Amino acid sequence: MRIGLVATSRSGSTYFRRFLCNVFGLYDPASWLKKNSYDDIEKENWATQPHILKILPHYIPEDQHIGEMISGFPCIWLYRKDVLSQFLSHITRLRTKVNHIHYESERPNIPDGSLIATREEFDRFMTKLEQFWDIYYTHNHGVLVQFENFLDDPLTTLADLQEQFELKTDNTIRTQLTIKMGINYEKKFENIDEIKGWFGE
Repeated sequence: MRIGLVATSRSGSTYFRRFLCNVFGLYDPASWLKKNSYDDIEKENWATQPHILKILPHYIPEDQHIGEMISGFPCIWLYRKDVLSQFLSHITRLRTKVNHIHYESERPNIPDGSLIATREEFDRFMTKLEQFWDIYYTHNHGVLVQFENFLDDPLTTLADLQEQFELKTDNTIRTQLTIKMGINYEKKFENIDEIKGWFGE
């Protein structure tokens, strides 16, 4: 069984994916598509096991059609309602090179007002979000999950996914979960008011 997890940068996909793998015993190939072509997936030993395939649209080369790729398996479409925080987290990751952490000691030390986002970065970020929704509305077989809803009520989300994909709880997979960065992103950005203006806030 292959389940695709379609998401965008900083949508919570790493935590969400690992959580599902731990509950349902699914293999986690991490960001395999980032450095590999989907055409080569059957060469991987784990491809014969039940797994979740992380799919960020920008992982897929322009000459390959993501719609054709995901037509062969169901997908979970993960998004964040709070796109401002998602964008601030995205830029923070670009500046610090820290993708996620497992211990509080790994949190990056970022002085208040030390980060600046550019309009060009915002435009690229929004283009990727629009691409995600374009793909979803064109190929929306599967389940749409809001990350915030999952955090507020994981049991309901898990029950819905269990029914949709006929999954069974299986604790044979134990992947270490990430923890929150614990950063007040708005305090870290010098041009936070300008950024909020881009979002129409």
